[in-house]
Amino acid sequence: MKEVRVRIAPSPTGNFHVGTARNALYNYIFAKQNEGKFILRIDDTDFKRNSKEAEEGIYEGLKWLGLYWDEGPDIGGPYGPYRQSERLDIYQKYVDYLIEKGYAYYCFCSEEDLEKERKEQIANKKAPKYSGKCRSLSKEEVNKKLNKGLKPVVRFKVPDRIITFNDGVRGRLQWDGSLIGDFVIRKSDGLPTYNFATAIDDWQMRISHVLRSQEHIPNTFLQVLILEALGCEIPEYVHLPLLLNEDKSKISKRDGALFIGEYRDMGYLKEAVLNFIALLGWNPKDGEEILSIEDMIDKFSFERINNSNIVFDFKKLDWFNGVYIRKKSVEELVLLVLPFLRTTDYFVENEENYNKLVKIIKVEQERLKRLDEVKDSFKMFFKEPEYDANLIMENVKVDLKEMIYLLDESIKELEVQNEWNAQELEKVMRAFCDRIGVKTKILFMLLRIAETGSKISPPLFDTFEIIGKESTLKRLTSCKNYLETIL
Repeated sequence: MKEVRVRIAPSPTGNFHVGTARNALYNYIFAKQNEGKFILRIDDTDFKRNSKEAEEGIYEGLKWLGLYWDEGPDIGGPYGPYRQSERLDIYQKYVDYLIEKGYAYYCFCSEEDLEKERKEQIANKKAPKYSGKCRSLSKEEVNKKLNKGLKPVVRFKVPDRIITFNDGVRGRLQWDGSLIGDFVIRKSDGLPTYNFATAIDDWQMRISHVLRSQEHIPNTFLQVLILEALGCEIPEYVHLPLLLNEDKSKISKRDGALFIGEYRDMGYLKEAVLNFIALLGWNPKDGEEILSIEDMIDKFSFERINNSNIVFDFKKLDWFNGVYIRKKSVEELVLLVLPFLRTTDYFVENEENYNKLVKIIKVEQERLKRLDEVKDSFKMFFKEPEYDANLIMENVKVDLKEMIYLLDESIKELEVQNEWNAQELEKVMRAFCDRIGVKTKILFMLLRIAETGSKISPPLFDTFEIIGKESTLKRLTSCKNYLETIL
């Protein structure tokens, strides 16, 4: 059996987005499943749009996900260089070969000529394609034009026959060559086109399987023609379903799709992101959803890849993230949320607050969906609240005098409590409600707003316990004083 060699070949022209990350994951797990090689190649021949930041984003995103490559621009390998801009001499060599063997030719048609031809074809209700006008130029005519300093493109001669290849998801696919038209393999500036450089690189780097998005199916036909002309072995192609936004538009790095590193910054765990993107177009036979990378390697197969497009669902990603957050120990989660808290203006990193954070995590872990939520949801534990009269009046269904009375009596009741734990505090305050004849619903909402400034909080008496006796009494007193000012 030949060695499995797969590659991911992003261009450094924009964000390394989730679709590229999904494709990288499938290539990675297929390579690991077959003890093969996972190769990173940088397709950087779009010199006008390349950026160093985008290339660094590719490395950063793959490393964060744990998808480490066996060969690539930074670590080398036996079939380098692994950056297309460093392979231009290789491409020119095979352009010259195809011209010499009659598979390709110089085309001197101007953009104006091509546009005029295209409009005429459309007017005659024909599918636009290059007419092949320069196919029949003699060597003398070609040399004469070259000597004048004209800069032609080079076109590949598309044969008038059915082109076929076998797709690992869709089976045998075909396209009538007579409908395609001769396509450009080298531009007038001397740079190779995507299809030509990709075909040469896949051949030269011994790529055995090409796993990429289904939008590349038309490109595959052209690459197959190039490889056939060169007498090369054709890789096995597997075209993956497209990822769509919720509005069914294609996720694209040019349309503001998130850089994969932004998921980390938003508080997603890499295990959750990997699990989520693994199921964007593939699912295991047993239907299991929670999958480790080892599970993916064990269960992955082309037969279980979907051939219809997939909608990216952030709610589902949040669900996965919540699952993996709950898998963490309290100590692990504390370390994970600390970087987010350090960006706030209320968190001071010290032993007291670390111990408080452990208590908060024990209460809040079940509710967290993203780590960045802690910046807002944990604020109430560290910073005294500001009060909103409208919020209080809308949610506590008694008049202001009654509220002030309830807070004053609650402060007295709590001041004498020696056991400051959630269970004992709830028991005491329920008994207090019975004694003074007030509904727990009313008092507990008032206490919640007084303690946190919000009508929504973690369990009330867990919050009391975490904030502590001194701070709780101070907050209840502040709220009482605030109500007295608006009475």
